[in-house]
Amino acid sequence: MNPQQLRQYWSERPARERALLAGGALAVALVALYLFLWQPGLAASHRLSATLPKLRAQVELMRKQQAEIAVLRKNAGKVAQSGDPAGNLRVLLQSSVARAPFQKSVQRIDAPSAERATLMVGAADFDEWLRWTLEAQRETGARLERCKITALPEPGMVRAEATFAALAVAAAPKR
Repeated sequence: MNPQQLRQYWSERPARERALLAGGALAVALVALYLFLWQPGLAASHRLSATLPKLRAQVELMRKQQAEIAVLRKNAGKVAQSGDPAGNLRVLLQSSVARAPFQKSVQRIDAPSAERATLMVGAADFDEWLRWTLEAQRETGARLERCKITALPEPGMVRAEATFAALAVAAAPKR
């Protein structure tokens, strides 16, 4: 149907029928607008509202990790600047242990290689041990590479043997 035939068809209709056809066309247009524009927009808005808190939590986690990375890089730089990394790792661990609540039960700190230090603790509260381990890693710029924890007869008390490795060694792939 071409536009001229459409105009002729429209002009042949009585006014009441034209009003009814125009109203029907308007209703169809409104329903189409709702279904194809408004409804998808609302659905997208609801999806975004649901994912926004997750995204904000991820951003906050990334900011915390960025701060921790900066601290680790700074501490790793301190270890790398000195001439004797094994001595420094051992000294840093001794300094950290001196502030630990279980300092009197530390049996020994060995530095078997230039990149590693092993700590032996005779008796420590398990929660204090976990807190200290996390703090020691931040302070020394080293990572806990291996840890053997043995429960003691007294509740909450453990014996621990932990090996710390410098970040460069901890990041290197094992062969």
